[in-house]
Formats: sequence, C-alpha cells, structure tokens
Amino acid sequence: MRPSNSRFPVSLLSTNPNVFPGFTSMTALPNTVTMMLCAMFAASGCAQKGFGLPSLLSHPAPDFSLPSLDSRQISLTQLRGKVIVLDFWATWCTPCRQALPHLQALAANADLARKGLVVLAIDEREQPATIRPFLDQNHYTFTVVQDTDASAEQAYDPPEFPTTIIIGRDGLVRAVISGWTQDTPYLIDAAVTDALDANK
Repeated sequence: MRPSNSRFPVSLLSTNPNVFPGFTSMTALPNTVTMMLCAMFAASGCAQKGFGLPSLLSHPAPDFSLPSLDSRQISLTQLRGKVIVLDFWATWCTPCRQALPHLQALAANADLARKGLVVLAIDEREQPATIRPFLDQNHYTFTVVQDTDASAEQAYDPPEFPTTIIIGRDGLVRAVISGWTQDTPYLIDAAVTDALDANK
C-alpha cells in the first residue's frame, strides 16, 4: 500500500451527488471518464489495487472482527445503528500523519458522538510497540483497530493511504475519500453530516 501522491491527491466517491458541493465525485461521471481518472491516479495506488471501492457504494460494508489496541474486539455488527468513520492509515505514511489531527477532532467531538458517530482508525499490520508511542507522542485517543491479518484491507481494497470510508446507520457504505489535501477535512465533515442526517 502506498501513501497518496501529491499530484492527484484526492478521489471522491459518494452515494449522494450533492454531498461534495464544488467538487466532482467520481460516481457522478460516466464509466469511461472514471476509468481515465483511475489511470491518472495510478501513481497514487488507484490502479495498483484495481480501484474496487466503487462497487461497495450503497452496499453493505464488509464486516470484520479485529482487535483494538486496547484489547477489545471490534466488529461492525456491534455498531449497527451508528455512523462509522473507517480510516485506513499507518504510522509511516506522511499524508496519514497530516490527516490524523482531523480524525482526532472527529473522535473527540462529544456532540457528534451523541448523534451516533464512531471513529475507527484501521492500522495496517504494524506492531503495538510501533503504534502506541506514536499515539502517545501526538496525544491521539481515537480507537485504533489492528488489521493484523490484512482481512480488512482485502475486504475494502483501499487504493491508497489514507482512505476514509463513511458507513451509514443502515450499514451501507455512503462515501469514500482517498488521499489528502487541505480540503479533505471539509469533504470528510460533509460526508459525516450527510450520513448522520440520513436514516435517523
């Protein structure tokens, strides 16, 4: 898995074409254009893994049962009825490091938690001895899920790091945001708000 490339840093996928005003979601484009954009994203990992995420939109998010860093077993089934932010990341990924402060802000937002938001940061096959010092140094308190066997990576097939997936209360994938720019927090917030407002 590669970190996002700065030349083509963000790809957007959403079930709601109005969730990203001012931005073009790839789901709103003809297939031929989407394929052309996929080729453009090849340097950042899009073509590397076949860009399988569009097939997940409006479909049930693949379930998993994985250990958290604090020794809990986390599964999506347990969280049905919540809006879930899944963030695929790793400590070695520079764009992920840029993205994590916003992930922490979402996780620490008590109002969003009351509305039903759950934030899960899925770390790719790193050891606790690597993850814990990184979290402590940066004062991150979000829940880290350890994808020790790469089962979540295989199920979701993220094209690059970071990739953020928004899952609705009904368990369906509502949006996917891959890569990182200064606009990414706005895009994630818009997708989260859209998901929280749906299916209340």
